[in-house]
Formats: sequence, structure tokens, C-alpha cells
Amino acid sequence: MLFSAADKELAMLLADCCELTYEQYKQNGVFQPPKGFQHICGFQAQAIGTTEWFGFIAESEQEIVVAFRGTQSDTDWIADSLINQRIYPYTANSGLVHNGFLSIYETCRDSIMETLVTLPKQKRLLVTGHSLGGALAILHMLDARVNTSFADYIMYNFAAPKTGDIAFRNYYNLQVSKTFRIVNLFDVVPLLPPHKIKFEKASQEYEYFHVNNSITFTSNFGSISKNHHITTYKSAIERWS
Repeated sequence: MLFSAADKELAMLLADCCELTYEQYKQNGVFQPPKGFQHICGFQAQAIGTTEWFGFIAESEQEIVVAFRGTQSDTDWIADSLINQRIYPYTANSGLVHNGFLSIYETCRDSIMETLVTLPKQKRLLVTGHSLGGALAILHMLDARVNTSFADYIMYNFAAPKTGDIAFRNYYNLQVSKTFRIVNLFDVVPLLPPHKIKFEKASQEYEYFHVNNSITFTSNFGSISKNHHITTYKSAIERWS
């Protein structure tokens, strides 16, 4: 796939924002926004009842960025493991999504949306996230696309797991065409959750699908964590041509 200089610049900006969400988490909310952007607000969310920094909103002259971070704490890992599905509540008839991811997004959704409605609608909304943050970004992007009115909507996410069932995937793809999932083929996280999950005792079965537009690369450092790290994804973007 060929990439324009603008594609590469935008992908790197959003990968940088993903990296900043980890700084925000580690430094109790403190970080420097990207060059050309001002910090509008940070937001917290709850993972299994524990309140944590999960991302931020930043604004430039032409763009608004909403960025979500990936798994860091024990409670984040527990939320990741809640792989049963629930109805996506922010649009009608849009299928089922991962219970654990939705449980986190529900606790930060109002503060994010209340901020977005105060920002200039002529700007384009950029949404991003790495790992768990990529799944949260998908949940938010559909919500924002249907329930706000910005000039344009674009998402780049990195190493995102699957988020919902086929009905959610289809509705999301219909609403948000400008979604780009950057995936390292040696990263195990985008393979999760498994396509089909059965709970024999409860006689329940769930299926998971990715949303559209994957952009793949191969980087193998012989380590699950290194293959998944945001810096590995940033290095891949630097090689785009």
C-alpha cells in the first residue's frame, strides 16, 4: 500500500498521542501535548471500580484529537478478560460489544462527549488508541460519529483487539469509513478475543470481528511485549513509503 506524506504525518501524530497517554498515566495526568496542539482536558475512567487516567482531548487550529491508552494495571487486565458481550448502547440496532471494554468506556463517555460538544464543529475529529485503547477508540468513534457533527471523522488505531460482533462491525463500517487499523502480524493482541467463544455452562456463544481497513507490517523482536509496544508501531510508520 502506498502512503502519502499526509497519511504518514497523520499516523505518526496519532501514534505519538498514544504514547503520550502512557506518560499521562505514569505521571498522574501530567504530559506535554503534541506540537501545535493545546491540552483541552484529560479524562479518567474506571476499570473494575478503580479510577485511572485513560486519555486526553487536544485541539489544534484544524483538528481535535481524542486519545485512549492501553492496558497498564491489574484491573485493566481483568476488564480485558470480560469477553462476554453486551448491547452497544449509544446507537440503535448496532449489535453487541465486549463487556469489559464497554464497562471502561461507559465511565468516561459523558465527560468526553460533554467536552466535544463545546468544541468547533468545523474541525475534523481524530480518534486514536493503542491496544485496549484501540478498542475504546472504536467504541468512542461510532458514538461520536452518530452523536456529534464535526466536519470529518478519522481514526488510526494501533494493535487493537476485536471489539464486537458482526452486527456491530457492519454498522461501524457503514458509519465510519475512514478507519485504519495498524497491525503488526507478529503481535498477538489483534488476534484477541478469539473469533468464536463458547460458554458451555451457560449455553452461550459469542463471535468477534474486526472493523475494516487493516494496514499490516511485520516486526518480530522475539518478545510478545516488544512486538506489541507502541514504539514498534511508530518505527513501522517511519518506514512507510
